[in-house]
Amino acid sequence: MRREVLLFKLSGAHLVLLAFPVFMGSAWGQTPHARDHDSTQYQSYREQLTARIYLSRKYTVIKFTPPEKSLSPILKYRANTSLNVGIGASYRSLTLNIGIGVSSFNPNSEKGETKYLDMQGHFYTRKWNYDFMGQVYHGFYLTPEGLAAPEGENYYVRNDMHLELFGIAAFRALNDRKFSYQAGLVQNEWQKKSAGSFLIGGEAFYGSIHADSSLVPSELDPGYAEKDISKVHFLEIGPGIGYAYSLIIKKHFFILASAAICLDLRYSQEIYQANMPGRLDFTPNFSARAGIGYNSQKWSLSILWFSTRIHVLGAESDYRYSLSPGNYRLIYARRFTLAHEVKKVINPVNDLIEPN
Repeated sequence: MRREVLLFKLSGAHLVLLAFPVFMGSAWGQTPHARDHDSTQYQSYREQLTARIYLSRKYTVIKFTPPEKSLSPILKYRANTSLNVGIGASYRSLTLNIGIGVSSFNPNSEKGETKYLDMQGHFYTRKWNYDFMGQVYHGFYLTPEGLAAPEGENYYVRNDMHLELFGIAAFRALNDRKFSYQAGLVQNEWQKKSAGSFLIGGEAFYGSIHADSSLVPSELDPGYAEKDISKVHFLEIGPGIGYAYSLIIKKHFFILASAAICLDLRYSQEIYQANMPGRLDFTPNFSARAGIGYNSQKWSLSILWFSTRIHVLGAESDYRYSLSPGNYRLIYARRFTLAHEVKKVINPVNDLIEPN
């Protein structure tokens, strides 16, 4: 059974409930009014209801890169996630998305079963954008196909392999009057002219990778397996800088690209037998997002991609571990004017989060 955020078993399908109030808007003094931005650059529809339907697939890859002197191959453990179809809506700073797994597109059983709770949240206020991550994954398979696979099997499956990853990243868009993240990623604004913005902020992550036995199969690296390194823990925190840009073609078509790099202070441990060697150093981590689509006064169609890259260095083995969680989405969004009676019900809730 695969789980994302809140999971309920429904006749073989799974229900994803994602309800994230964007509370940070009030913390940084955001307001929904047009005076906060240049309306000749982008138009805001945050006072309307933005409804959406979408297809989504989340992914998580753990890459094991051996030391340069080693003859062992690079390993990539992947989670066996499913395709989801969902609906959602945004009004001012409130967002709700509900997704259901599509059984006909569920993962191949020969890759094993991944049970997971995945809470990837991406929120965008007028000035700040936030990425929240809470992942608990049980069960991975090894790629490329055939690597270390038992006779008669196509994949080496690790049902005992677990990943826990928790973190937050926050970045301030310095050119928020002319550039809107929300236009491309939340669909409640419309960027009419090309614009970009430098980003400043930071991130913090804690994670662990562990299994019942050596994380690397003995036939691929006997030395690693002999130590029986079965757990890796890490904590990383640091400042970052980035840049985002929306290229607008004929006012309606957009290409969005954004990238950020953080220089993190990192503490990592490899745990084996009764030993827990640790390492303290610095590491660069990366995040990226991109999208293409069409935007107008009433509706939007877009394809979006989110990705984060976190690096860990083994204190004993000198293996380099990299974690790459991400998400692909195809979204159609339509905007509607809410009746005054409906706004009277919703606004008091929103005003607690984002006061005028």
